[in-house]
Amino acid sequence: MYTLKSIATRGTALGAAFAMVAAAVVPTASVFAAELNPLTERSLLLSSSAPGYVDTDGSGYSTASPNPAAGGDTPATYAPAGTGPNGKKTGQTFTFRASSNDTIRGFTFQYCTTAAGLCQAPGDNLGDARTPDREDNATAHPLGRSDLDVTGGANVFTQSGTLPPGAGEFQISVEGTQAAANDWTMTATNNEDDSFTHPDNDRLTGKNNFITLTSPTGEAIAPGELVKIQFTASEDHYITNPGSGSFFVKINTFNSNTTQDETTNVDGGVTVANVMTDSIHITTKVLETMAFSVGTQNPDTVEKGAFTDHGTCESIEQLNNNRLDLGNPSAEYSLETGRGWDVNSYWRLSSNSSGGATVYYSGNTLANTVGDEIAPMNVKALSQPGTEQFGLGFVSAVGGTYGDTLSSTYLAAISNDPTRYFTPSSYPFITVTGQSALTEVDSGDGRDFTALAAQTASLDYADAEGTLDNGSGGQGTAQFKFLPSSSTVPEPIAQQDEQVISCATAKMRYVGNIGADTPAGVYTTKINYLAAPQY
Repeated sequence: MYTLKSIATRGTALGAAFAMVAAAVVPTASVFAAELNPLTERSLLLSSSAPGYVDTDGSGYSTASPNPAAGGDTPATYAPAGTGPNGKKTGQTFTFRASSNDTIRGFTFQYCTTAAGLCQAPGDNLGDARTPDREDNATAHPLGRSDLDVTGGANVFTQSGTLPPGAGEFQISVEGTQAAANDWTMTATNNEDDSFTHPDNDRLTGKNNFITLTSPTGEAIAPGELVKIQFTASEDHYITNPGSGSFFVKINTFNSNTTQDETTNVDGGVTVANVMTDSIHITTKVLETMAFSVGTQNPDTVEKGAFTDHGTCESIEQLNNNRLDLGNPSAEYSLETGRGWDVNSYWRLSSNSSGGATVYYSGNTLANTVGDEIAPMNVKALSQPGTEQFGLGFVSAVGGTYGDTLSSTYLAAISNDPTRYFTPSSYPFITVTGQSALTEVDSGDGRDFTALAAQTASLDYADAEGTLDNGSGGQGTAQFKFLPSSSTVPEPIAQQDEQVISCATAKMRYVGNIGADTPAGVYTTKINYLAAPQY
């Protein structure tokens, strides 16, 4: 919305699955560049990166349409507001550092389809319809709030009184301390430019795409101090994701609670962004055991017509609607009390964020349609058949016991152009035991893991390489962990904050074990992976 003081200090844009990205200057008002400082180290974490028309769990149930077999007590197997699978009712957390020294009495967040210039509210969900009249668009969507939209009117978030904020609340903190002022208020309105034009779509949406936070008291913020603004979703107060692609949020701060324009602007003129992705779907069936489905495929393992048909960092491919079957294939993919079973999925991340990134997972443990649950591995533990367990961990994408075999055409691509094609790895993330500051892993392409041991949050998930059991009820050597609390507070599993990420490929291993008394039924869950680069 305002120009930057220093173009050299601004971030660049990121486009990747599960990613939040900083963008460029956003001028929409007349102001000299020397009069405005940018916000730095900007980051945006969503409670879900699922499309805005998705709010169901692995069994297809939602808060609005719960399991009819549950009777009067609906089990928590649906996807409530603010959880990983629910893109229709999400929460958001903004973090950034101030450049100027002032008392801030206003923050604004404008959601647009572009990072610069005139603004159109984002959204291409199923059921969207564009008309020349934005007022008509506000109610013309048969799926409800199907554009990115903040609940407006009297239903906006309220200020939180305690740490952390509860559902339906927002909270402002500076350097980890809650803002002293208790008179912050929020409004949500439509703020699109009438003269917006675009070759693909020149219609305005009419949606509430503009958040304003104001306080007569305000908060004194010094240069370099870290500001965190968190919106926690509830069933009535939430933000809806768009259907696909990226959107950009333009951020500004003001020293007035009544006037927000170039005369009161302190810092800003910068953006963060988000890219929509669907969840990983995990389904399992228990006859007297269990079956599980989730799934993607590493495209570097697929034979193609020629090595030139491979991209340098192709997106992980979806198979069978991202579903994997977990269990004995000779018994309808069901689990057994005397033997462990596993399945695998992948995530791949590219980011030009010089401040690195953190990858999180979000989801619940496996549960059937009447509320029975497979016990999660709340602490890192060995696989133990005969005991209810659900957990996940990292294994090497290539090499090791469970690594993939690359296709001959992709190996030819690496041989032909080793500066552009690489053996898939989680670099620069450290995800598997053995990748440490004392162990250099160099494949000849100049990339290694030296001095990166401190840049990981995945130690509890780094030992999934190994056996699940000995086939006779014994204990395995592979270790796993899973926190169902990640459904509301995403769990970090991979982190580094020193460099850009050209193409990090991680292979996830999921384990399922049952006891003799595990109730029969069809068990499902969704695991949603989130990525938050920092600028």
